[in-house]
Amino acid sequence: MYTVEYDRLSEEQTKKYLERIGLSYPAAPTLETLHTLIWSHQCRVPFEDIDTSLLACPVSLSSQDLYRKIVEERHGGFCFELNGLFLLLLKSLGFEAYACMCRVAAGFTTLRALTHRASIVRLDGREYLCDVGLGGPMAPFAVELSSEPQTRKGETYRITDTGDGWKLLLRREADGTDSPVIIFATVPFLSEDFTPLMDALLARPDNLFSNHLVINLRTPDGYKNFRDDTLIWRTGQERKEIRYAPEDIPDMIQNVFGLNYSKELLAQNLHL
Repeated sequence: MYTVEYDRLSEEQTKKYLERIGLSYPAAPTLETLHTLIWSHQCRVPFEDIDTSLLACPVSLSSQDLYRKIVEERHGGFCFELNGLFLLLLKSLGFEAYACMCRVAAGFTTLRALTHRASIVRLDGREYLCDVGLGGPMAPFAVELSSEPQTRKGETYRITDTGDGWKLLLRREADGTDSPVIIFATVPFLSEDFTPLMDALLARPDNLFSNHLVINLRTPDGYKNFRDDTLIWRTGQERKEIRYAPEDIPDMIQNVFGLNYSKELLAQNLHL
């Protein structure tokens, strides 16, 4: 029987990470803590691809590089980065957790490539899917691997078997129907397994993360989505759409999403 080993954060790094998402140290490894960690992370750390879409920077999935980027520099990231570091936080807090590979299912009727990662936590004899890095609607809580609908923060999800060895996360829509979100495998993967997947994804000429500036962030009462030059800001039932001139995008990145990128560097790469 093989065991899967992951890095751990130091006590000081764990404390700083929790501060980054607005929480205090220590945090006991309970289900309620897990729900709170996911919600707070989604509301504080944006899904974003500024490094690849604007700055043309190489992306590293090493533990220390992720910690520096997300915690110390107060940037965001995409799924391989956000869920990669979040798993280390879970392990450092004492959760039994492992990384899982996923396929995005939303909007597709055919099987897609493995382009997403999440985490699975084992707690009190049950397993829960945890995701803080999906570039779209994602569960604001830890979803038990159960076909029973689970509701929290006004959103309902459930997980079913696909019949071919995969699990399917479903999201309950306003009309009562269930929409597919991701397909995932309940098999542990190493952190190193995701580097070739990320490299292959970024090498594709049509990949989203190199061709479009994308920033998403959950808010306590809605969501903020930015793509290329347009911000969609949902607050409850209200929806605002704002278009930005290129010269206003650096300020928007800092003021709307709280991302600590150099405005001068952003302006330079926006060719202002």
